[in-house]
Amino acid sequence: MIRHLVAAAGLAALLSPWAAQAADKTVILNVDNATCELCAPIVKKTLAAVSGVKAVQIKEADAMSGAVATVTFDDAVTGLPALIAATTKAGYPSRLAKQGS
Repeated sequence: MIRHLVAAAGLAALLSPWAAQAADKTVILNVDNATCELCAPIVKKTLAAVSGVKAVQIKEADAMSGAVATVTFDDAVTGLPALIAATTKAGYPSRLAKQGS
């Protein structure tokens, strides 16, 4: 009987409107080694293939700055470490861009 009460209380907590909800999150990554014409599409495809990623925008590298990826993802499915691992595995190490001061 006590197990049923505990299970019911747990289910009620999960279904309550106050339960923690996952949300979309957007991060900006500085991407190294992405200096050729084909690099940006490869980085975009690599990031888009990560489960939970919803949108990827790439600003190609130019004479003033390196490539930058803006990635929107479901933070209940993936996170920053998976994004960085994906680009690094593809040969384009990335890191979180410094946010505004």
